[in-house]
Amino acid sequence: MLDITIFVLCYNFTIIIAAIKICNLYNVCSSRECRRGAVGMKQRLVMCMLVLLLVTSGLALFPGEKVYACGCVESGVQERLKTNTTVFTGEVVKKGPSQQSKNDGMLREYTFDVDTAWKGVNAKKMKIIASDGGSESCGIQFEKNQSYLIYAYQSELDHKLHTNLCSRNVLVEQAGDDLKLLGAGKVVSKEDFGETSDGGRSGPVYLILYGTVILLAALAVVWFWRRKKRI
Repeated sequence: MLDITIFVLCYNFTIIIAAIKICNLYNVCSSRECRRGAVGMKQRLVMCMLVLLLVTSGLALFPGEKVYACGCVESGVQERLKTNTTVFTGEVVKKGPSQQSKNDGMLREYTFDVDTAWKGVNAKKMKIIASDGGSESCGIQFEKNQSYLIYAYQSELDHKLHTNLCSRNVLVEQAGDDLKLLGAGKVVSKEDFGETSDGGRSGPVYLILYGTVILLAALAVVWFWRRKKRI
């Protein structure tokens, strides 16, 4: 956007210089006929240049839409592993709707069922937000039921995990070189995070529930025993 504005300003400056030179034609004519013809030509050309000046200035000040450009900086696997918050392989199990954000254009949330983790995975199912525009805005789309190697970073704006075209994401079947350099990751299962096969939670939660049931049963037995004793 800045480059376009600079171009328009330079173009307008050139038009102004040309208009000044045309206006000076009147001074170099010696005969009356030359002066009369120069005046008419000068007026027509100056009017045309003023119109061009107004049009190009309007384009610079009131552009129809923002112009985006995506420039990716190449970096190796180890560098990506170091700079990103989360690195894993997983299958897309949910693809959310594309939504307009305030600062990052179109975004879409994906849910991945994680298979193998190298960094930053704290659940079997991870939610990743991806830029959903075209390649010019670093957009990328993932297909449901496909498995990918994902590099994601934590956004400073919403503190959620984000990724884009430049993040080095790739289908698992095409990620052979990256997987070799990443080395052996940790195979992820539901039990690693206290999840059961039906998506619930095990561990302390169930212990509390079981303890509550046993306590209520014991209180009921005591109550019936005391009531029977009174009778």
